[in-house]
Amino acid sequence: MSDRNKHAAVTSESRALFIGSVGFVVLGGVAFLLVGRDPVPLSGRGSAGDIAAIGTAVLGAAAVVAGCLQRPTPVSPQFRGGRTRHAIDVGALALAHACIFLLGWLALFWVFQQAFIGALLYPVAAAVLVGAVGAISAYVAYLSALGMTAYRLAALLAGFLVTGVLTSMLTAADPHWWQENLSALGMSSDVSGVAFNFTLIVGGVVVTTLAGYSTATLAASANTPAALRRARLLEGGIALMGVFLACVGVFPVDERFGLHTLVASGMVVVFASLIVRIRALVPSISPAFAALGWVFLAVIVVAAVLWFPVGYYNLTAVELIAGLLIFSWLIVLIRNLAAVDADQFNANQPRRPELEPGAAATQAPGSPVPWERGGPSPLKDHGH
Repeated sequence: MSDRNKHAAVTSESRALFIGSVGFVVLGGVAFLLVGRDPVPLSGRGSAGDIAAIGTAVLGAAAVVAGCLQRPTPVSPQFRGGRTRHAIDVGALALAHACIFLLGWLALFWVFQQAFIGALLYPVAAAVLVGAVGAISAYVAYLSALGMTAYRLAALLAGFLVTGVLTSMLTAADPHWWQENLSALGMSSDVSGVAFNFTLIVGGVVVTTLAGYSTATLAASANTPAALRRARLLEGGIALMGVFLACVGVFPVDERFGLHTLVASGMVVVFASLIVRIRALVPSISPAFAALGWVFLAVIVVAAVLWFPVGYYNLTAVELIAGLLIFSWLIVLIRNLAAVDADQFNANQPRRPELEPGAAATQAPGSPVPWERGGPSPLKDHGH
């Protein structure tokens, strides 16, 4: 093992701590300059929360780029598109982290303001608090990008969508928005509407990136044109769902009702088609997962029937159920594809040669076998 790999984890943590320290100094100094001499509230216009949210969005995106550049291999080495696709993947990761920090810290500081009604922060206290938030965000973003995998990206997507939608709900001007539909959150031009639509747009971009992550090994290990075609079809289906999700945010329901409804319905149609064909696209995937997809699809159909024509509840409930099940299925799909990859990797590993009879009795426990001590390895060809 080389010295470079021997201390890779320690080096990564050291760099993350350094980036976090830089985040504390930079964002704390900016906050001190912006606050001035007058105390500021925790949340609201010109507050410490606003400075922290915007600052961590910028720092988080920069830390993600730094983390991706430190990876030993590109984020998506198997993808078609080369450097262009790699740049898109890095940009999507940076944008997703930036939005999570922006919306997450806005929501958290709003909660703190409700807990400490009337509380104000003096300049030094505000600078220290905002600097600490910047340090945490930069530290987490760097390590997140450095160890990014398909499963972590799926978890990032789930956290991002939950954070964005909850922020939109909490800041909605109309407390009865839920009586219409979920898309009503995106009809306003205030913080709630912008947060909702922006969440869907960025979420769609992340889903398209997730499509490449989740099918990279399938495409790389395909040994026939048919297997490669199946991997590309799965990647295209997931990417198309991401495009439709982004379009739901691009076309608000009050401005482009027809297009909004079309792309939202299209996402459900693509989801259903993937469920129907998942065993054909990935023959090695577990039957349990395939059955789970059919259960999810049946629940969505029943929920839709209970809304119309039964009228048991409103459209918001149907959209929440469908959205929850669709993205839950995507996350579980990533886990199952990772399991398929792991089985293929283990199947391709050469078996460790067994010791000759009697060797186990004479070998001390824990002592290395001959080829581990530098002797000839039975795995190498010696001319026989």
